Amino acid sequence: MIQRIQTVYLLLVAILSFVSLISSVGYFTLADEVIATFSNFTFSSELTFKSTGPYALGVLLILVILLSLMSIMLFRKRMRQLRLTIISSILLVGYVVVYVLFAYFYKENIDLILEPEQSVFHLRFVSVFPVLSLILNILAINGIRKDEALVRSLDRLR
Repeated sequence: MIQRIQTVYLLLVAILSFVSLISSVGYFTLADEVIATFSNFTFSSELTFKSTGPYALGVLLILVILLSLMSIMLFRKRMRQLRLTIISSILLVGYVVVYVLFAYFYKENIDLILEPEQSVFHLRFVSVFPVLSLILNILAINGIRKDEALVRSLDRLR
């Protein structure tokens, strides 16, 4: 199980997703002063700004973690493992899209309150982890396909 490279890739996806889940993913500044922070479950601001937390981001990452761990356990059922990894990749793409939408939404609302001044959104290094996870998922998909091709070629020889 561990000796297969796609297992290592999927384990790294789960670890990177977990680190991204528990970390702050961005912040807003105004004149070099932090005015709001943005994480996967919460948005906290010093301004009188009413908003709900970006729970969709946290839920998507939790699903990616669960799918990656389930996919690791299905090392004997390669086609099921392939499907779960593809679904996990789609969820990671969805995470990136929703992340951009939330950041844009929060920036627009902060700028409405600050009227003449413009806030600046800063990404944290952890924000890159879902993109790295997507790349690792693609590498895992290629490894699973190679394993399946190898098993099918060995079945033909029997």
